[in-house]
Parts: sequence; structure tokens; C-alpha cells
Amino acid sequence: MVKTTINLDEGIYAEIVKESIEKYGSTKNISKIINQRLRNKKTGARKRGKRITFKAQNNLSSLDADNEIRKGWEESSK
Repeated sequence: MVKTTINLDEGIYAEIVKESIEKYGSTKNISKIINQRLRNKKTGARKRGKRITFKAQNNLSSLDADNEIRKGWEESSK
């Protein structure tokens, strides 16, 4: 591992900090986020698609919830 200092635009830094907190619960893993992004760019990996949201009924059993999720996925991918 090589240590260096880099200067990031404030917007990019804020985005990386947010992702680090969401993924790892702290900002201690900012380097992991940057390494993952650079690795993905190098290998041509694409960013995940947009988040799919849909409404489901309350108090569903797990099987019913799976069916609702599947139905929502199918409707959003049309």
C-alpha cells in the first residue's frame, strides 16, 4: 500500500464521504471507496442502475413480500 495526499473537489469528496458512511458506517474507509471506483473504471464495470421503488402492502408474509418485490421489479423494468 502506498500513502499519498490527493486534492478532491468538494462535491466529489462529499459524495465519497456519504458512500463511505452508508457502506461502512464511518469515514475511515474512504480509501476503499476510491480504490473500488478506480478499479471499476479500469475494468469497465458499470455503476449499478438506479434504485427501484414501489409500494407494497403492510403486514405481508415473507413469501408475499417476495412476490410483491418480484412484481415491482418486473413493472419497473418494462
